[in-house]
Amino acid sequence: MKYNKGLIESNFYLDEFATYLMSIDKSDSTIKTYIEHVQAFAKWFEETNSINFDPIVVTEIDIRDMRSYLQGTRHLKETTINLRLASLKSYFEFLEGEKYIKNNPAKAIKKIKIQSPAAPKSLDEQTYRALRRHIYRGGNKAHIAMFEIFTRCGVRNFELINIRIADIDITERKGNLKVIGKQNKVRYIPLHRDVRDAINNWMTIRKNIKTEYDNLFISERKTPYTRSGIWKIFKKYCAQIGITDVTIHSFRHYFCRTLLKNGVDISIVAQLAGHASGYVTAQVYTIPRQEELEAAIETLI
Repeated sequence: MKYNKGLIESNFYLDEFATYLMSIDKSDSTIKTYIEHVQAFAKWFEETNSINFDPIVVTEIDIRDMRSYLQGTRHLKETTINLRLASLKSYFEFLEGEKYIKNNPAKAIKKIKIQSPAAPKSLDEQTYRALRRHIYRGGNKAHIAMFEIFTRCGVRNFELINIRIADIDITERKGNLKVIGKQNKVRYIPLHRDVRDAINNWMTIRKNIKTEYDNLFISERKTPYTRSGIWKIFKKYCAQIGITDVTIHSFRHYFCRTLLKNGVDISIVAQLAGHASGYVTAQVYTIPRQEELEAAIETLI
């Protein structure tokens, strides 16, 4: 785990905090983010108070002041501020639990309430079909298979990267994909015929690639892809046809929203998406897109 120790001394238990986060099954990217947020708070604390940072002297007022600074001076988004607060709450809870501090200054801190959640970044049907046609015209069988798995299986970026060849079970008329999601939860996703065809086409090439890794998708270096490596592939496709404001997660949104629009029960969508419950699915994927809100207004006479 790499992070910048220059902003905060090692005796503020960052290594121990990182170990704790790993023990509760936080991902590497989440751990890195939490550590960086603690370091940012320490830097802000020192610049604001002109004293050295020490978690022992931090008070609830300090955290409230930082929240006000991020909201009123930095004008950060509420979701960004809430993530920073979550990082600090986890950090101080850890310190209190390990008896490094007597009182948790973040215990009573509340997240900023968001009256209306932002509409998720998703693909409308026209954009989806335009991008799909463009990727298919490119002819790269690996990229085609990736896109089909993203948009017709709803997997996350890291889940796609970690798919092994043995996780694919395809027969003539059906198939299943084993996916290992967050907190190592396993789910099985039935494969649409287009996904089966795309994977089979890619496997004619993949089986001849000599590598020590058994991942379904292998980079040009004969190693598993990184998240940024996957994103660069599709960012390039999007740019080529003028699609903006789309991320890899937009493909997952498209998958879930399309199923819901087609009348699939929300509990089934939740299971396919790897959500703990239909409540999570409803909170995220039933939020209308901005274009849908605008179209609704245009129906008024």
